[in-house]
Amino acid sequence: MRILFAPLQGYTTGIYRKAHAEIFGGVDAYYAPFLRIENGKPREKDLRDLNSFDGNAREGNAREIPQIIANSVDEFKILANALIAKGYTEIDFNMGCPFPMQVNRHRGAGLLSDIQAVQEIMDEIKATPVKFSVKMRLGQDSPDEAFAILPILNEAPLSQITLHPRLGKQQYKGAINFKSFEKFHEECRHPLIYNGDITSVSQICEMERRYPKLAGVMIGRGLLARPSLAAEYKGMRDINCAAPLNSDTHQNLLGKLFQMHQVIFDHACKTYQGDSQILSHVQSFWEYLEPSIPKKIFKKIKKAGKLSEYQEAITAMKELS
Repeated sequence: MRILFAPLQGYTTGIYRKAHAEIFGGVDAYYAPFLRIENGKPREKDLRDLNSFDGNAREGNAREIPQIIANSVDEFKILANALIAKGYTEIDFNMGCPFPMQVNRHRGAGLLSDIQAVQEIMDEIKATPVKFSVKMRLGQDSPDEAFAILPILNEAPLSQITLHPRLGKQQYKGAINFKSFEKFHEECRHPLIYNGDITSVSQICEMERRYPKLAGVMIGRGLLARPSLAAEYKGMRDINCAAPLNSDTHQNLLGKLFQMHQVIFDHACKTYQGDSQILSHVQSFWEYLEPSIPKKIFKKIKKAGKLSEYQEAITAMKELS
């Protein structure tokens, strides 16, 4: 199956996506954190973070796919046109973000209950000469929301739908609703991607066994915590999904982590000024990797207020490895 890297604001930045593709690989497409409207126009910070792969990369290579979030067809048009102007030929539309700041503004999962707005946006997609996909939840408050708009989605020219089978109000907590996922899978006419709580090769293989028509899985936090996950799956795909994990050795994994960190660290030092700005962009690299790091060193990384303190913690970790 295809492995897609989910977008996470503040983590899967342009330099992170590029470094991951070059050092770990195994991912078929990287989805950029959503582009949104700010003061009536596309947010400049989000636009600057794009094109880390030189637009939609050549066939056969990992691709970068931008994502937009909007509460109306008017916002949708502004954002889509900005990306088309940058040369993108494939765009993802976010109807799944569960964070209250976006939901309360009628965006992300907050849009799922608005059948009219969804219809208007899908009609606009029909008139737009680029490829569109959708990432969504089952609803904000009820799975009924997803099934109410599914006929509209089925009629739209979408390349795929990615479904995280939780409600927006759950955010990332509580049980995944596999019963509703299976019903959606049966009724959806588009290629369907599963998203939610994938952390191991065995889980990917189980999804493949359980849903043989599934087009792929999208992984976010699982790849941040184990950047080698996609490559591990691809490496054993032709062997046997039930076989023992054919992963890199721990030492090799750490070596690649340090290599990737160095790319991100060097980029931050060139791009930002002052210890505070640089640290805010490099400390987040280790957050999801906490279980793999000695507790004392992780605390030093998080508490570092100066670059010298941060570098001492990284050096100590390298010496231990």
